Amino acid sequence: MNTDPTRERILHGLITLYILKELVKRPMHGYELQKSMYETTGQSLPQGSIYILLKSMKEKGYVTAESAVNDKGQQLTIYHITEEGKKFLCNHAEALLLARKIIDDLLSTVNLIEYKN
Repeated sequence: MNTDPTRERILHGLITLYILKELVKRPMHGYELQKSMYETTGQSLPQGSIYILLKSMKEKGYVTAESAVNDKGQQLTIYHITEEGKKFLCNHAEALLLARKIIDDLLSTVNLIEYKN
């Protein structure tokens, strides 16, 4: 696994935004968020990392958490996005659009290099 700190910070930031985006749709527990991330990316998050991010988001006021019991009697923590979390997500729209342009340009160059080889 790549342990480059810059890469890790970028991924944590993107995953944080992804989690907030998912919570706009509806409240979810950690496993549902992890499953959604896997379905979108085809990549599993390292064990427990989503809960570390959720804890950090809760401390920053981006999400709230409530305890619930599912139909199997299991204790769950359900996360809800807050108004502060919605603002945080929306405040990143411009940066995400710029990142998309840069990524598209980078991939175009990579494709060009691979095509020549």
